[in-house]
Amino acid sequence: MLKRDLMEDISADAAFAAWRTRAAGILTFANTMVFLPVVLIVAAGQGPPLTLFTKISVYLFYGAILSNVLFWKRQPEIRIGINLAVGYLIAFVVGIALPQGPFIKTLPLVLPLIAMVFFEKKAGYGAALLSAAMLFVSPLLSTLSFLSGILVDPSIYKPSVPPFVWFQAVAQTAILLQLMLLLNQFHNLLKQTLTERARASQNLTDEMQKRLVLEQELARHADEERRRLGCEIHDGICQMITASLLRAEALAGQLEPMDAAVEKSLRGITSLLEESLNEAHVVAQGLCPLQPGPDALPSALRRLAGRIQSTAGIDCILQCSDNADPGDSTKENHLFRIAQEAVSNAVKHARAGTILISLTGDRHFIELRIEDDGVGLSDAGTHEGMGLQTMSYRAHLMEGELTAASIETGGTRILCRVPRHLQPKSGFTKEQAAS
Repeated sequence: MLKRDLMEDISADAAFAAWRTRAAGILTFANTMVFLPVVLIVAAGQGPPLTLFTKISVYLFYGAILSNVLFWKRQPEIRIGINLAVGYLIAFVVGIALPQGPFIKTLPLVLPLIAMVFFEKKAGYGAALLSAAMLFVSPLLSTLSFLSGILVDPSIYKPSVPPFVWFQAVAQTAILLQLMLLLNQFHNLLKQTLTERARASQNLTDEMQKRLVLEQELARHADEERRRLGCEIHDGICQMITASLLRAEALAGQLEPMDAAVEKSLRGITSLLEESLNEAHVVAQGLCPLQPGPDALPSALRRLAGRIQSTAGIDCILQCSDNADPGDSTKENHLFRIAQEAVSNAVKHARAGTILISLTGDRHFIELRIEDDGVGLSDAGTHEGMGLQTMSYRAHLMEGELTAASIETGGTRILCRVPRHLQPKSGFTKEQAAS
């Protein structure tokens, strides 16, 4: 439980980090556009009577903001930190030069909100304290003639502090505090929502993985039961039919010479027993097509290709690479059943003249490909059939993927690609899935 809660917190933090990265880019671009008119007005000499020192400071401040756009690969924390530092410097310098200007009225209120959004609560409240101090200190500093003379031309403009400036600072501080409390509540609500969403997503992923494990176990047990029934038919019923056939042949030898009616009846019994034995062998082979051994799947595909060629009269070509052995009996059975279904569809619906079965593999994946030169997938009418759904389901149980498409030159291609080694996504074991 502790591990899952930690994963959910990490997911929520990752979502926040992704959002902050996008928001940092948007905010940086917006700051560049917002402060551009101010810089142009200052450069044109149409603004307040600023000194050369103040103008150079404004240009340097804007250059720092512009660098965030030019070096957009910077970490979002660095870009936002530069924006905050430049914002406070602008508010401080221009607030002293123009105590009634727009910057001292707006920036101290906006910057703490940005700090809280990007750097959490502590940084936000720290920025709020800095803004409150600036609201009260800047008017006092503007009364110092030597300091204001560095920033504005004293011969043209002399900063003055009106009597209501302290009331204004108190009101702005109160508004800032309310905004900070409101934003903090919204921030907590948003983080809780993201955490709950991450928890729901993780629970859904766990349930899907748990269901996959159960489906794999059910399929494995079903295959084992079919294999057991095939062995029972082969070792039991087939042997009994063989014994009956031998008894019938022995009886025919004991009754010689015999009349025509008895001989005809014995031949009928012998023929029926032979047909029953062949049918029982076919059923047993169908229930258990894979023989134990390292070459089980290629051998089964080879028998499948031979059987199709002999019974349907269609050229069935098998291509197997040396490293195509899945090394897992359950996976071998699924791949064979997919090949069997695809070949059966090609024989029944595609009106194919040639069928290709290809089994290849590398270190990570095994690929089964069945192609024919028939009428194509849509014309064969199997695109949404039960056979294709069954093949896709078997590929899903192996955590692979199956695609079916028509070939441009004519025919159909069924491609199944599965990982050589299954990797559980949530660490579920068979015992955990059954609990």
